[in-house]
Amino acid sequence: MEALRRIGVFSRDIEQDYGVAQLEKLFRRANIDFVADTEGSSPGALDMVLAMGGDGTVLRAMKAHPGTPVLAINYGNVGFLTQGDREHMDKVLVRLLSDDFKVEERLTLSVSHRGETYRCINEVVLKASTRMIKVEVLVNGRTIHTPRADGVIVGTPTGSTAYLLSTGAPIVVPDVDCIMLAPLNEYRFSSRTIIVPGCTKLELKLDPDREKDVGLSIDGGERLEVEKDEVIAIERSEIPARLVYFEGDYFFRNLRERLGW
Repeated sequence: MEALRRIGVFSRDIEQDYGVAQLEKLFRRANIDFVADTEGSSPGALDMVLAMGGDGTVLRAMKAHPGTPVLAINYGNVGFLTQGDREHMDKVLVRLLSDDFKVEERLTLSVSHRGETYRCINEVVLKASTRMIKVEVLVNGRTIHTPRADGVIVGTPTGSTAYLLSTGAPIVVPDVDCIMLAPLNEYRFSSRTIIVPGCTKLELKLDPDREKDVGLSIDGGERLEVEKDEVIAIERSEIPARLVYFEGDYFFRNLRERLGW
């Protein structure tokens, strides 16, 4: 990528001490503009974002700055997306300023509902509040399954270490070009996660005769109400998630550390 000229910080908690003053001095000496608060920065205004927190902070940074490379430093509890813990900050910054890093592009999803389009990095969840629902699942316009379950989750390889992990779905290496589809607690023992190519167009339709009080959640965000005659359309987004990394095996290193392998 081009030389870094403007870097911003996206933090988990503004009350926590992230050493922002020291970061600003360091980047100034390297002739890099530093933005301590990226909330007011428009998309594309930064060359890179430092996300200080856990995976949730990284997701929010990617959503606030679509297409901008994000370097994640773990100040949280899990950190599957992070490149180092806070104790390793000095080493991380030395490599960053030495141009010793790479940028990985990850598939994200475009979700259409009621004329609005949302970008999804981890997963889309369709479920009712207190009851099982029937959802017709279409792949490229053809019905493949109508699970009766708590709901349906559609996710990315990045999301395979998030909500999908708790459903028993497989862990997928980030550069695999695919979309994952999993019924949530389906009412049959033959229920399985389905993995389809990243170019696939998915549709989720509720049973028109029965379903009510159903909501849609994107990356754990605000619940969107879904009526029984509506269709949720999901496909690859044109804007990938861009994650800065240093070591080629960082994904497996994080799995070993976070899952105790």
